[in-house]
Amino acid sequence: MIFLATVVFGFLAVGRLPLALMPELSYPTVTVRTEYPGAAPEEVENDVSRPIEEALGVIGGLSRISSISRAGVSDVVLEFQWDTKMSDATQDTLEKLDLVFLPDEVKRPRILHYDPSLDPVMELSLSGDAERFQGEAGLRRLRRIADLQLKRVLEPVKGVAAVRIRGGLEEEIHVLLDEAALRRTRLGIQQVITRLAQENINVAGGNITEGRTEYMVRTLNEYESLSQIGETVIATIDGRDIRVQDIGKVVRSHKEREILTRTNGVESVQIDIFKEGDANIVALAKRVKALLGPPPPEEPSDTDAETSSVGPSGGRGRDGGGGLAATLYKTEGIRLQVVADRSLFIESSVNDVKLTAVMGGLLAVFILFLFLRNVWTTAIIALSIPISLFITFAPMHLMGVTLNIMSLGGLALGIGMLVDSSIVVLESVFRCREEGDGIQEAATRGTFEVRGAVVASTLTTIAVFVPMVFVEGIAGQAFGDLGMAVVFSLLASLAVALFFIPMLASRKGLKLDPLADEGPLQRLSSWRKFRARLSAPPVWKAMLLSPVYLIWLVLSSFWETVIIQTLMPLLRGLRRSYKELPKWLSIPATPYLVFRLLLSFLLGLAGKGILLTFMLTIGLVLLAGKVVSYPLRALLWLPVKATQSLLRSLQAVYPPMLRWGLRHPVFMGLLIVVCLGATWQTGSSLDNELLPEVHQGEFTVEVALPVGTPIEATDAILGPVEQAILEDRTFISSLLLTVGYDVSNTQRSDEGEHTARFKVLLEPEARNAAAEDAVIARLRSRLADIPDVSARVTRPVLFSSRTPIEVEVHGDDLLRIREYSEKVRDLMAMLPELADVETTQRPGAPEVQIIYNRDLLSRYGLNIATVAALVRDKIKGNEATRYNEKDRRIPILVRLDLSDRETVQSVRDLTVNPGGERPISLSSVAEVTLGEGPSEVRRVDGQRVALVRANIAQGSLGSATIRIVDTLRSNIDWPSDMTFFMAGQTLEWERSQRSLWLALGLSIFLVYVIMAAQFESLTHPFVIMFTIPLAFLGTFVTLRALEISLSIVVFLGMIMLAGIVVNNAIVLVDYINTLRRRGVPRDEAIVTAGSVRLRPILMTTATTVLGLTPMALGWGDGAEIRTPMAIAVVSGLVVSTALTLLVIPVSYSLIERLKDSLFGPKTAPTREDTVLPADAAPHTV
Repeated sequence: MIFLATVVFGFLAVGRLPLALMPELSYPTVTVRTEYPGAAPEEVENDVSRPIEEALGVIGGLSRISSISRAGVSDVVLEFQWDTKMSDATQDTLEKLDLVFLPDEVKRPRILHYDPSLDPVMELSLSGDAERFQGEAGLRRLRRIADLQLKRVLEPVKGVAAVRIRGGLEEEIHVLLDEAALRRTRLGIQQVITRLAQENINVAGGNITEGRTEYMVRTLNEYESLSQIGETVIATIDGRDIRVQDIGKVVRSHKEREILTRTNGVESVQIDIFKEGDANIVALAKRVKALLGPPPPEEPSDTDAETSSVGPSGGRGRDGGGGLAATLYKTEGIRLQVVADRSLFIESSVNDVKLTAVMGGLLAVFILFLFLRNVWTTAIIALSIPISLFITFAPMHLMGVTLNIMSLGGLALGIGMLVDSSIVVLESVFRCREEGDGIQEAATRGTFEVRGAVVASTLTTIAVFVPMVFVEGIAGQAFGDLGMAVVFSLLASLAVALFFIPMLASRKGLKLDPLADEGPLQRLSSWRKFRARLSAPPVWKAMLLSPVYLIWLVLSSFWETVIIQTLMPLLRGLRRSYKELPKWLSIPATPYLVFRLLLSFLLGLAGKGILLTFMLTIGLVLLAGKVVSYPLRALLWLPVKATQSLLRSLQAVYPPMLRWGLRHPVFMGLLIVVCLGATWQTGSSLDNELLPEVHQGEFTVEVALPVGTPIEATDAILGPVEQAILEDRTFISSLLLTVGYDVSNTQRSDEGEHTARFKVLLEPEARNAAAEDAVIARLRSRLADIPDVSARVTRPVLFSSRTPIEVEVHGDDLLRIREYSEKVRDLMAMLPELADVETTQRPGAPEVQIIYNRDLLSRYGLNIATVAALVRDKIKGNEATRYNEKDRRIPILVRLDLSDRETVQSVRDLTVNPGGERPISLSSVAEVTLGEGPSEVRRVDGQRVALVRANIAQGSLGSATIRIVDTLRSNIDWPSDMTFFMAGQTLEWERSQRSLWLALGLSIFLVYVIMAAQFESLTHPFVIMFTIPLAFLGTFVTLRALEISLSIVVFLGMIMLAGIVVNNAIVLVDYINTLRRRGVPRDEAIVTAGSVRLRPILMTTATTVLGLTPMALGWGDGAEIRTPMAIAVVSGLVVSTALTLLVIPVSYSLIERLKDSLFGPKTAPTREDTVLPADAAPHTV
């Protein structure tokens, strides 16, 4: 009942575990963003970035500080050590920022935290038909519908944190002033702004009481129409009112366009949906899609449905059909569709991991049956898998672990290991049963005898995950869920093996064959029954009797079920009643007791179909079992026969091989040395990478034109590329083009009107490297024809936020940094291993630079601050107030008409002294010139740098890094004040690699300590440790053959391998020691132990290997992360098992000979209680 309760809790917990693609990561990075409007990059560096760097450089736990100074914005990035408590670091950052003195024009710094979960979980597209949504009016209408209807409907959905709207045209009221009229009336733009703000107000005036009524006093003077704005009096000159319409015009327009979006070539409004921190992405997406309903048809219908409003209920019209998308299409002619949905890949990946785990479990159970040849024994051991898994979900829920490809991958990795402890316990119980113990006594003594060994062997596997707390970088956080899943599942399997399996074994009264028995297939009880019933009748007789047999099976199964289910409760009740009666009343009371129990039983079931339903169900199950059992036995006959034949062959060949190895220890010693040398040589020659690239069926191409390119020109240049891609949509599901930048995106500050992003979504069947590479190649070939364009391909972020290849060029002078960074870029672009090579030191934006003459300004009674603000208001404009229309508040922007601010000469002619007797132009008090500044200034740890970035085109991260370093050192003559460093994922890999090697060493040490405590010896665990390098040899050779790079996931597989492979050697050495305690000579004990332990070693290895085989084959979405780990474990375990059976016995013999020569031979104990049966079962996994 305790296990049943635990399983129920686990079943409830699994329904509450949220689904996610990857574990939640907390990056130890803080970005301080500070806006300095109108400042050039160098001014931002000197006035903002440097002071902030100096103030924040003393914060504890800081590992790296860098800054990026661009026009009008400064980003200071603080990278802390991975064990830093980020809440304290953020608080220290805020305290230090309060002590920084910045110019008055600088806005208050903001703290940003990098979080990959900030990417939208869903992206919707809103577009209209060409007839009803043409031009600026149509785009304003789309934006209005998105803001007022869709956003209000989507934000209340459970799990939605925010809804962001991009694209379209945001409505704005423009008051466009005539510079000549302002000069003629001697009015200033600030007077217009102030007057409009004063006239457009609603103010509460308090309360008054008259008689028995209390009145609220309100001033209602907000503008009700655009004509009222035009009629607003700004000033009275010579008795004549000067109104807004006298010096300008009022028009309904839109904000200056900074971004435009298109979906499959049609201009649209993009709607990004962001999830709450702990929301289930899959459940959130299902709720949103249920609200939207099915997508509208491809072609518009001839007739529109009745008009209906869109509301929180999902936007259903009067006809009650469809959903929000269908309603918008019917009433507005607008297409609302989901163009990107992260939940699809997450759900597919999680389902694939589940399927992999189930297939692995079935394969493990199948191989168990081939070895055990007994259904009941296999069923008992197989039960440990689902029970252990369900128990695991409860602590996962308590620890906040989500169901992601890491945690589920951990469960899939442990599937084959969950049965090891159960095999050992059940085998020990059966051995005690053969020795004459009763059922209960055998279950108790058999479990008691092996409990220490089972606990120790489980701890060796669990112990390897303890050092993961010392792993820094991405690996430590990303793979914590996997480690916890494996640890929880193995602890659950240990509890099942020690308590649940003995209970089941004690309930089976049949004497079962021992697991080490080598009897033929005919000894199976089920096989004997099958042969007895079918004693080879003639074919014609069997065909004639087949219908009779089938009818007999149906009837017998049904009536057996009826009788059993009816009589068993009566007999149990009768037995209880008999126990309560005195002995002299037992016989006379029998008829009465039977009648009473039968009557109460029937009355209790009256009106309920429980008995009939249950009987029919059981009958059908039994019938199906009997019908399927015969063909199933026939199908399994050949695999069982082949397995047993192979096992007998191995048992015949293995002892002579082992004796030969013991007679030739020098040869075996050389074999060990060769294996160790091959392990080192193969491992050091492997390529390396941070993480395998996961193909999620989407990628983004970030395109940058020369800085200063307006958004209209960027769109015109990239439009043909978009059309060319859409003409050949092979593998492409959707193409989203974003031109310009989104001011609400706080994660990016390097975007502008000169940048664009192609987001390509592939068809589900094209989620593979070949399809992605084909589409990427097409896009690159189109972009290569455009001069002065740089492109970079990015994929959805899983762990690292850095580009694979980043080269930092350090120096002091910006011109020389730019010169050498361009040399580095040109050399890297020639390497075939690299693609998308670009440098951050691009030409700066063209500028109209105004240099004021302080003396002239002072002579005219002016100052720089006032004149600069006046120029800004006339060109950029200033929001005076807001126009209230229904439930919208539309900004009213005041600035000069376009004709007065569109050229450099018109800027020179701006009047800077409104109200003066004689107009003074800007060119009279300042020098207005054209110039160009740097696009950005980067600093790392106080030094100026330029960054050259690239993606990997072929090969691996490690080989590309070596090639880059050699190329740059041999082809560039670096002066003393210039140098370069490798950064990006190379730096992250080096940090993670150091901590992973430390974790691997600590894992091996802990395994040694546990074995030393178990054997009470220092030399025997040393012998067993030889299995670890042998396992690594198999891993490295397989990785080399399959061209798989050494990555974080492979390292994790190697750490797991260190705790798994020693179990086979423990089995062997433990039994050798057992035989030697009985007085058996050393070499004879080694050969005997190898022969007896061959079967359990092969069985536990086969279950683990086959349990991991589906994962190693790389099926399903997200397999790029799971497959290398599984291959590392499987290949290492197979090779280690094969070599362990020869190397470990010989190593044991050599060590014991050395001990005997140094300390003399030990005398074998002669006490009778140390002698064990010759066929004793293994006591360890």
